[in-house]
Amino acid sequence: MKAIDVFYLESENILCISIQRTDIEAGRKIVDKNGTVFEVDSLVVDGRALLKGITRLLVNGKFEGDIVNLVDEE
Repeated sequence: MKAIDVFYLESENILCISIQRTDIEAGRKIVDKNGTVFEVDSLVVDGRALLKGITRLLVNGKFEGDIVNLVDEE
């Protein structure tokens, strides 16, 4: 899925990714364009965004690109 917004805070090595989906939970794994796997540490709570179907994910590390792929869990 395409990210709506990607904001990387280099000093903290934390990334916030906004996506048009509301069924993602902390602990879920996502992959960037290079195949690097990230674990969603937490979600940013924003009621207005949720009403628009947008979730903001926080992950550690620098996510590359603007396409977010979910890792299938078995």
